[in-house]
Amino acid sequence: MSAIGTQFADHAVNYHASLAASWEDRYRKLSFQTRQAVLMKCLQGWDLAGSLWLDAGCGTGTLSRWLATKGCGVLGVDAASEMITAAAQTSAAHKYSTRVGFVKVKTIARLALDDNLLDGVLCSSVLEYVLDPAACLVEFSRVLKPGGILLVSVPNRNSLVRRAQVACHRMGRFIGRDWVRFLDYSRNEYSTREFQRLLQEAGFSGQAPIPFGSPLPRLARRSRSWAPLMMFAAQKPA
Repeated sequence: MSAIGTQFADHAVNYHASLAASWEDRYRKLSFQTRQAVLMKCLQGWDLAGSLWLDAGCGTGTLSRWLATKGCGVLGVDAASEMITAAAQTSAAHKYSTRVGFVKVKTIARLALDDNLLDGVLCSSVLEYVLDPAACLVEFSRVLKPGGILLVSVPNRNSLVRRAQVACHRMGRFIGRDWVRFLDYSRNEYSTREFQRLLQEAGFSGQAPIPFGSPLPRLARRSRSWAPLMMFAAQKPA
């Protein structure tokens, strides 16, 4: 990794670390609650009880805890110490705390986990911030058991909402305003076909993604032309 790349990665981690104290509040918003509904749809028909999952880029562990309530054992990892500390503190008070653990990592592209270990990997709105998404997908494939599932969400390049966010961000920079700040660090966005190709190159097969994340009415949220995010459910061949 180049010095510039390392510096950028560190800045993205520091940005998210600064949000740790308020991160849980974000998941109380409708747009974040929709994410759980999308995950439920992706996992329909899967027997989660007793399965072992990785939450890659877990933040404060909201979705790690959600998986634990479904009977999963979950390891949440994040590069921000502040996120890991908040995740551990929040989870300690819950009855399923013994099913969830949190560990700080330098990168999700190199995990200290055995091959073919996990039943599932969740990577929710993380790959947009990393330097090498393809390497992360290959690593997820390595640690998943044959037949294991990957749930991964990425920004939708073709979304009208995403384009409006980008335009607002650029205008803000031009006039010296800090608008849509996460776009300072969100560097990777994809069309459906582009990300499906990345998944295939990493050894995954999958179905069409579920679009989500739009603040617009429900019909627009389900439209790939509007929704700024896409959730992919991909499987490692058995």
